[in-house]
This record gives sequence, structure tokens and C-alpha cells, in this order.
Amino acid sequence: MDGFLTYFTRLKIPGPDVVRHIRRFWLASRRVGNVGEVLSFIMREVTQRLYPYQVRNRSIRFTDHTCLSITSATVDVLTSTFLTENGLCFRAVGIDWKFCLPTSDGLWWGSRYTPPNALYRSDDQSQSAVLMYEFSHPITSLFISRHNVLFVCSNGIVYKGDQPGIFFKPVLQLSSPMSYFLFNNGMTELPDGTLIIGEYSSDQQGQSWQNLAYLYYSTDGGRSWEISDFFIRQGVNKRIYLVKYSSFLKAVLLTDGDHKKQLWMNPALGDFKAKTGYQKTGWCLLTPYHHQMGGYRSMAETGEGVLLGSDYPGGTNFIVKTADGKRFEKLVLPDPYRRSPVINMMGRQSAGGPEIWAASYSCLSDKTRSLLMCTQDEGKSWVRVIDVDGTKHEVRLVSSSPDPSQDLYIGVTELGRDGSNQQHRVYKLESINPHPQR
Repeated sequence: MDGFLTYFTRLKIPGPDVVRHIRRFWLASRRVGNVGEVLSFIMREVTQRLYPYQVRNRSIRFTDHTCLSITSATVDVLTSTFLTENGLCFRAVGIDWKFCLPTSDGLWWGSRYTPPNALYRSDDQSQSAVLMYEFSHPITSLFISRHNVLFVCSNGIVYKGDQPGIFFKPVLQLSSPMSYFLFNNGMTELPDGTLIIGEYSSDQQGQSWQNLAYLYYSTDGGRSWEISDFFIRQGVNKRIYLVKYSSFLKAVLLTDGDHKKQLWMNPALGDFKAKTGYQKTGWCLLTPYHHQMGGYRSMAETGEGVLLGSDYPGGTNFIVKTADGKRFEKLVLPDPYRRSPVINMMGRQSAGGPEIWAASYSCLSDKTRSLLMCTQDEGKSWVRVIDVDGTKHEVRLVSSSPDPSQDLYIGVTELGRDGSNQQHRVYKLESINPHPQR
């Protein structure tokens, strides 16, 4: 909700100018077609404060574990009650990964905060890394296929590099140099090897946003790509957030933005340019109206269904669970985390069973907290692991994997007062007393 972010600080200051700012905000929303989103935002804010809504216990249930509140990004080990009880800790590694991916042979590939345009490989659990390839512009996203084929997005171009990844060939030109696909959420692989990319960007065209909600798909391992403007023809006015295959639903899930924030499902795994009809192929619209709580930016799967995390900066955010793509259980993040979008989620296979980790983040106010949390019971309850003030620190999930594994990396960024002089440190989740490396 970019218009709301522009006016957020102004609307918080009481005074006669508030009326003028509200009017400008309303006119800007009408100009870019976000009236429906604004009305849904108001409806959720009012509903959130109603007593009948609160007593129905529709908020995420946190356990009583004491979480860690980060005040510095310079410590070597991060721990909390929950981590200690599970024999775990977050231990700092030597590489400042921004994005990282494992291959089936145990190697880690990724980009770093410094320099941002280089691709590195690590064979010692991220204590050191070797420079493998340099792009002319910063790396904006990464993806790895089941056959260890790396895809790198940089300057609006998707490059394909086969293992060992010392040469990358441009295979897809997106609509804009600012375009990319969301890491861990915006590119997916189907069981038959088909690759799908959803274009994500924030380009302005005059006083409105440029419509770049294109879908790309490849049936030959990423060597050639077809483009679909289906979502633009359906009225999507900006971009695609999420496109991800669900093995539980055996379907592709896709969410769009910005003013409609709809959820789509393609159970036929085909006809990416068409809407479902009599033949039951193509895209099926699951949430046609904004107030139905679309706008999902992240997704993870449990043994009982699919979890989706919302993206409403400054508004009410939630995690939704569905087992059939028809019925949705909506749980709101309670204050002080309610206004922090759930920007990423991923599964982890621990010694005790499957886990889902989720990261929420907001930098709009020091009263709105950001959170790294974990569930070990399919999303029925969550543990607050790390709590931060988003105006000073950011905690991100920086690793991704085609299938859940024991490996999990997080990045902690300490922000300067003006957004500059940032310090980054990356931590790996591991046993408190790990076996020494040979």
C-alpha cells in the first residue's frame, strides 16, 4: 500500500493539516485505483477493535517462551529460551550472505551484501567463500532447480548457469531493469520440470505505477521462455508477489498486487494464459475481493496444509492456513507485531520434526515490533524467537532450499540513523555443541 506509506508519518501527527493530508491521500488512492484497498484497510482497523472479534480468539497464539530482543549485530551467538530448550543457537558465520542456496552435494551458492554484484560458493559451511562470477549490476534474486541449475536475476535480466556455475547466459529479459522475482517466493518449479517466474517491480509511470504483472514460464529447463499477460488483462495494476508450487494442494498458487491483492490457483498446472472454464484448466480466482484478505507475500507448507503470510505495511497482517484452497483459517498477528508484514516463510526439517520459520518486518514506527518466529505444530501455535525494533534492526531469512532441510540462515542488519552505515551479520542455526569440523 505505497500511498499509505507515503502519508504514514504525516497522518500520525495531530493538527489541522491532518484533514488536508487525508484528502490528498484519498485523491492519490483514487488516481492509482487503490480505493478498494483503502476501504478494506479501514474495515480491518475497525473490526480489529470490536469486542466480538477479539473474544473469538482469531489472533496467532504465542507460547510463553521469552524471546531474544536484539540491540546489536556484533555478537557471535544468538540464543533464547526456546533455542536452548531445543539444543540450538544462532552462531555467526564468516560470510555476509544476502541470499544463499544449497546444492545437493552440500555446497552453498549466494550473493553477499558486499560486493552485491558477485556470486560466491562455499564448501565449509559458510566460514569462507570463493568468488565464482561477477555481474555488472547487483544481484536481486536467486533460484536453484532440482537439477542444481542456478538462475540469477540482475538488472532486470535472468541468467542461467549450469553447475559448477562459472558461466552464466542471459535467458530472459524482464520488463524493466528494476524488475526481479522475490527470493524464495517469486520463482517455482513444477513436478514435470516447468519453471515459472512472476515479475515483481515498483516502477512509476507519470503519477501512476507501471503495470508489470507478467508471468513467464519455461518447459525446456530455462533455455527459452514464454510470456503471459493474463493477469494484466484481468485488471492487475502493478506486479506479482508470489508464485509457488504446492505439493500439498498439487497446484500453483499465485498472488498479485497492488490494488486488488488477489489469490489465484492453477490445479491443472497448465494453460498459464487462460482463466479456468468448463475444461477446468488455467487460473482459478480464489479471493476476488480485497476484504477477503489477499495480498500474500510468503508461503510455506506443513503436513496439514499451506500457510500464507500477508503484506500490508502499516495495516493488519495475518497468517492464513488452507487445506483445500477453498476454506481459509485467518489468524491476525497480535500487537505490537500486527503492522509488520510477513515477508518470508520457509520450512525446516529438525531432529524433532518439521518446523516453519517466518519473518515479519516493519520500519514505520518504533512501536511496531518485527519478529522472527517458529511453529512446531503446523501453525497452531508460534514461538517468538527474535524480537527487534524495525527502525534500528532487520532480521531476514536469507537461505532457501527446494526441500526442507536442517540448514537455516538469518541475516541481522543494524541500520544507521539515515539508513546508511549499515552493518550486516549472518547467523546459522546449529547445535549448541556442534561437532568440530575436520
